Amino acid sequence: MSITRYDTMLKLYDDTDYHMFKSISRGLTFTVTKERYTPFHTAVFSFAADDGFDTSEIMEVSIHYKDEMIFFGRADSLRVTRQSGRVIVSGRASGFTKGLSVCAAEPEILYNCSLTTLFARTPSMPHVTHQAISDTVNYIFIKENDTVWSAIAALSLKLGDEYPFIRGKNSVYIKKENLDSFDYRDDTIVSFFNGENYTNAVSKIYMKGTQDTYDYSYSDAEALARGIIRERYIPLDRQWLSDPEKGLMHKMYFSRRGCVYRGFTYAGHRFENLCDRVRFSFGGSAYWGEADRIVIKGDQSGVFTTITSYHDGYARIMDV
Repeated sequence: MSITRYDTMLKLYDDTDYHMFKSISRGLTFTVTKERYTPFHTAVFSFAADDGFDTSEIMEVSIHYKDEMIFFGRADSLRVTRQSGRVIVSGRASGFTKGLSVCAAEPEILYNCSLTTLFARTPSMPHVTHQAISDTVNYIFIKENDTVWSAIAALSLKLGDEYPFIRGKNSVYIKKENLDSFDYRDDTIVSFFNGENYTNAVSKIYMKGTQDTYDYSYSDAEALARGIIRERYIPLDRQWLSDPEKGLMHKMYFSRRGCVYRGFTYAGHRFENLCDRVRFSFGGSAYWGEADRIVIKGDQSGVFTTITSYHDGYARIMDV
């Protein structure tokens, strides 16, 4: 699948008010990655430039496909390479929600907490939005060295047993609401795959109680069935004083996130968001799942999208 010069475009900005520094399409290659358990999207890119191209004032980056933005973030690194008469600019960028994972949250107990009240106590971050939801939990306990993202995760887990995720370009979601569905039976499938990854799986977690003894534990039957022996001892987590076993369950779920997966690559891009429903049927494989990892690659040969669905504590794959 070939693409025209202007099907894909990268825009560079020299301030935080959408003041465009330059629009690029010549020699553009890029990879945009969106992942269910990563609190920000990422992009790597390169393009051909004229001699003397200056990157010193570039602050923000957006990537577009067929006139629609598929990535918007802050430039993390930029490099200009001159070789054999060519000038190539390469770079990396992260979505603006990355700030939530590196900004410390004020240690405190927040009572009757909602996503809105939590964001009201967070330093303002450009271009970051959140799901319009007013549901509250009794409290969240923000510890020393917790980030804003870990506070959001605590709220999300206590509110609906879901791990938070990023939709759109930079919007925080804690509930799977108003999701789109995609059927790929008519798309040009390049490949499909499946696999398992238990690298981070933990077999058993012990947690201290209020008497400084390890009163609580939680085992992972799947890890034990696979012969994985990897135990952890942790201090009392006051986040889960009212339900310690539920807290340990979520720690276990996170340890084996994405452990079983299926996916496919198709030609083009249909503007999926994380957690959208996907139906795949090709070559004897058919299932419903979620878009838990979305990788969009573009170069002069075309644009290709890889969708991966997870089967773990927070996502399910169903055969059809």
